[in-house]
Amino acid sequence: MAAAREPAFRRVALLGVGLIGGSVAAAARASGCADHVAGHATGDDAAQALALGLIDSACASVAEAVRGADLVVLAAPVPALPGLFQALAPHLDTAALITDCASTKTSTVAAAREALGPAFSRFVPAHPIAGSERHGPAAARADLFQRAVAVVCPHAGNSAAAVASISGFWRAIGARVVELDPARHDRVFAEVSHWPHALVFALCAAIARGECPDDALRMAGAGLRDTTRIGASSPALWADILLDNREPVLRSAAAFQTELEALLADLRDGNRDALIARFDAASAWRRALG
Repeated sequence: MAAAREPAFRRVALLGVGLIGGSVAAAARASGCADHVAGHATGDDAAQALALGLIDSACASVAEAVRGADLVVLAAPVPALPGLFQALAPHLDTAALITDCASTKTSTVAAAREALGPAFSRFVPAHPIAGSERHGPAAARADLFQRAVAVVCPHAGNSAAAVASISGFWRAIGARVVELDPARHDRVFAEVSHWPHALVFALCAAIARGECPDDALRMAGAGLRDTTRIGASSPALWADILLDNREPVLRSAAAFQTELEALLADLRDGNRDALIARFDAASAWRRALG
């Protein structure tokens, strides 16, 4: 009989155990890559995560969660990360690795550099591309990262061994790892996630404040539901992400505005051929997306 595989980590500390953090915790337990998963969060999320079986212990403080951990995962909202880095730094084991789940990376790396001191070399930024319009521990799933992409964003201070260990962790919980430079990450995700969320919120607001919002609710079909699905996401979460990645998002918005103005000009002019050509180019890109 084959010997049981040794867990990669003795103790994993999750700082934030909502949808993403709770799912990381559940996946780490289910995959067997951690002996013990400890969770800490504001409010009653940690107690709820414990009751749901997502974590092995609920900790009252960052220090309690981090002490003895060989991997710390930050899964809290972007504005909370600087304070968490400061709170965890004095309690880290000397070989502990740190990663995160934040949707923006440039500011996260800067906050870690300022707070972590020598441990900064052991912080390997990451961003799992998985989620839901739901939030909180009750929405967490052990299979959330299966076949999802986890973007690992090494910085110049990282060792190859630290990057390999963090990449191995994300693979162990089901994700497919790709690497991006932190600044490139923020530019790419302004295009494919951050600005699209802002755009969908604006579209929903325009319909809600338009001439026939009640009829729109009654008559809208699957097309509008699919288009606006992400508009049901957390407003506070997305306000923070957009503000944190403001300049790349504004660049994406400017490119969109240029396209929209050209489309409106074709529409005003009744230029059907130009509209078809514009739509054909856009449709080709969307088909390539799969």
